[in-house]
Amino acid sequence: MQTLRNFWRLARPFWASEQKYPALLLLLGTVLMTLCLVGVNILTNFWNLHFYNALQDKDYAGFLLGGVQFIALQVGTAAFTVAAFHFQQKLTLRWRRWATRNMLGQWLGSQRYQRLKLTETDVDNPDQRIAEDIDLFIVKSLKLSLGLLTSVVSLFSFLHILWQASSLVSVPFAGQSLVIPGLLVWIALVYALLGTGLAFWLGRALPRLNFMQQRREADFRFSLMRLRENADSVAHYRGEAMENARFNQRLEAALENFWALVKKQKLIMGYSTFYLRSATVIPMFIMAPQFFAGAFPLGRLTQISAAFGEVHAAIAYLVEVFPELSAWKSVIDRLIGFQERLDKVDVKSGVSLSQQSDGLHIKDLDIWLPNGRTLLEGFNLSLEPGDSLLISAPSGYGKSTLIRALTGLWPHARGSARYDRARTLTLSQKPYLPLGSLRDALWYPLPPHRDHDLELRLAMQQVGLQHLGEQLDEEQDWAQTLSVGEQQRCAFVRALMVRPSVLFLDESSSALDHANETRCYQLLKQTLPEAILISVGHNASLERFHRHVLELQGEARWLHRKVVQPV
Repeated sequence: MQTLRNFWRLARPFWASEQKYPALLLLLGTVLMTLCLVGVNILTNFWNLHFYNALQDKDYAGFLLGGVQFIALQVGTAAFTVAAFHFQQKLTLRWRRWATRNMLGQWLGSQRYQRLKLTETDVDNPDQRIAEDIDLFIVKSLKLSLGLLTSVVSLFSFLHILWQASSLVSVPFAGQSLVIPGLLVWIALVYALLGTGLAFWLGRALPRLNFMQQRREADFRFSLMRLRENADSVAHYRGEAMENARFNQRLEAALENFWALVKKQKLIMGYSTFYLRSATVIPMFIMAPQFFAGAFPLGRLTQISAAFGEVHAAIAYLVEVFPELSAWKSVIDRLIGFQERLDKVDVKSGVSLSQQSDGLHIKDLDIWLPNGRTLLEGFNLSLEPGDSLLISAPSGYGKSTLIRALTGLWPHARGSARYDRARTLTLSQKPYLPLGSLRDALWYPLPPHRDHDLELRLAMQQVGLQHLGEQLDEEQDWAQTLSVGEQQRCAFVRALMVRPSVLFLDESSSALDHANETRCYQLLKQTLPEAILISVGHNASLERFHRHVLELQGEARWLHRKVVQPV
């Protein structure tokens, strides 16, 4: 029941969204085509009666008529199957588009992707959950639910035929022939329930194994992706042997779980194959005495056998789809776990951030680590337009954490900060260059403005990237193509084009030589004279570009001083 509740929690938003009416029409079309297929199966069952009776009676005209009817039934089956597939795939497409966009919106909204990384470290491979698990959830949900609908309709459709046929079966009892009402129905029910119970018992470990398989496969793919992203660093370290060992370790973990899964699936497959196929001969053996006694013709026996198979298959539906059912449950468990973490993550900043068109004012700022160690306490600062602040400290003293707290990305903080949040930009030590053209990367996070290409090329020339001017429209993985120094200069171009009123620079010139660093900071001071610059850096040479210096000294202590003659 918990799985069904989790399923509805994941599915309900789509069926309550603006897409519900088109989706309901597609679902109705799928259901109608599925019911038509059940109707064809019922007609096929009666076709068995007349066709095999014609064979037994050597009725050639009846045989030919049966052949024509068989072709018509197959045409109907093909048409309804294709139509059901069409409606189902259209519904899958619409549902997946909405569900993926919805989860992407939640993941990106309020910067949950970053907060999950900081606070929910046990969330593994969110990319797989969004890209793959949503698709599996929708496909398997529709397939299993429509299969269940077919089974229920088939059960009640063929139950009447099987119940009537039970009157033809007599059981010897106390020297008399006893007719048990619905005997074949009760036999099919008992056989199906026993078989289903045993299947669930044999496959009780499958959901857990499927869950682990998806996780380990995703971990293996992620490790391969990490090597591609950090190819230069690994090559410099000559870490191929270590990487290969880690790849093999994750591969073996996935294959070990896969083999455990295969062993369980073999057991279920062998059992279900025997169980489902054996059901087709049970009614024949039960009714054989009356058939050979001439109580009814061959067509009747064939019809009853087929009806018994349909009823049994409908009741035993869960046995047939048990491997898929376990995989469906594991997908639901993964998605609901991800959804719960998205719902639970605290999107509120510990620091009260408010909009102010000019200046930056920090009041009573406290910052601490998740383990409770205090980094900063009771910090106050006011900066006016054009002011600049350098945050200096040894590694691990909280320089970057202070930037995160001021931008609302660090939850372990309190206090208040007022500045122009609508026009703020942060340049990090490792700039993010999105996939796409170089122009897209330089304008990020704004859309590119082609009518400002002259300004863009000038800015590129000013920071020493003129050699890339003819590649603005080229689409490459620029994070892999450019050196770290070139990437950092791209980030400075980005700042010159976006023109923020508050610019945070988190060691954003660490890979630049002294000349390039000086050139980039001078450009910022000349081009953005009213912007507030807050830099994090280790180089003492940066002091001359800032009016204020904040030295973090550890144990919540700091020293704030002014630079005598800043540039």
